[in-house]
Amino acid sequence: MNSLSVNHLSDIIQKKILELHEEPEFQWDATRTTYSTDDQGKPRIKIAVGNVPLDYDLWKSLRNPAVIGLHPVGLEQIWAYYANIRKERVDESGRQTVFQIPRSFEFAKENYKRATIVSVMLPFSEKLVQQYIQAIKENPKTSSHRFARMYNDVNMMINKAIVRTAIELVDGDNAVVAMDDKTVEAISKKAVPLTQQGVSHGPSKGGNYPQKSLAALLGLGQFGVSRIVFRDEVEDGAISRYMGPIRSIVIFDKTELKMNGEDGVIYPSEEWRQFLFKLYDFTDPGLNEYRFCSYVPLSDSGCGKCVTICPSGAQANSTPLPSGDYSQEVKEQEHRFYEDKIQFDYGSCCDDRGQLANLYPEWSCARCVTICGSEGLRRPASISQYYEKKKELLHSN
Repeated sequence: MNSLSVNHLSDIIQKKILELHEEPEFQWDATRTTYSTDDQGKPRIKIAVGNVPLDYDLWKSLRNPAVIGLHPVGLEQIWAYYANIRKERVDESGRQTVFQIPRSFEFAKENYKRATIVSVMLPFSEKLVQQYIQAIKENPKTSSHRFARMYNDVNMMINKAIVRTAIELVDGDNAVVAMDDKTVEAISKKAVPLTQQGVSHGPSKGGNYPQKSLAALLGLGQFGVSRIVFRDEVEDGAISRYMGPIRSIVIFDKTELKMNGEDGVIYPSEEWRQFLFKLYDFTDPGLNEYRFCSYVPLSDSGCGKCVTICPSGAQANSTPLPSGDYSQEVKEQEHRFYEDKIQFDYGSCCDDRGQLANLYPEWSCARCVTICGSEGLRRPASISQYYEKKKELLHSN
């Protein structure tokens, strides 16, 4: 049986990323590497691992088209997709069977003791992010093919690495599903009714499976006010901020559920969930001392660079004021609120950059991501307090 400890999984994923450099599309010079690396040139992957019983509702209290959607993919849908592909089609003599019925979710709950969920980020190169912001400062109306190339490279690499990692974790006694782009799209189309997809679900990127929300639930990173997930760490007295594409793996296995943080594997308790709900509600300043995002003032004037740099105004039109209230202009857009949650202004965000991307295929905006990564205000005390709180609530290092 494969070990599912954080350290073991990190080693596998890091190895798979390095192996990808043997592929023609990834045979880069060392100076061309577009993901974050350590002093030895190894990828600085960020990983979080959690485990839950199969009847655990990942998206309890979050089903809202202005949050993660009304019909997000959960463990039952992931199992249904897997079971449909792995159903028996031939009998012992090799003849096609009359009944080709997938094993039910009830079967899964009876035969597997937990679902282990691995969330992985491959952070962007800090150097390239800083270069992009410098180019924007010199010409606010421009873009850069370097950022587009970096995004595409890192996105493709984490996609392939997560599938290869999943392959290595298959041991014949478990059920492993790599949640890469292709699989997320397939599950969203095949395991979710058509009437619960697309606009009937709520705006989504790539399907009904919210990778970023899963990463936040497992403590991989935090949502900023821009709705981007990033991770702050204090290393050698300096603060490092990591952001990049996120993928995950779901493993149905027969190991006993771990509730004490053993091997870095957390159990997302109700207390932890309630803490996160408040942490990511920027209309509530109550937990501001734990936030990586410094939008709301603490003992400083706050940040807000992601809001002011947004060329479309979508960030300003989707973000509460630092006081926690919405501007009168935003309040009047009642059609964008659902149960007191406001839908992000995707229309303004996507329209202008979509037109430019049609004209120039390597056009990118990403100003909110890169300004946060390169110049966003860091708070050392908030970082340490968050990790202490996480340790307290999850009994985990």
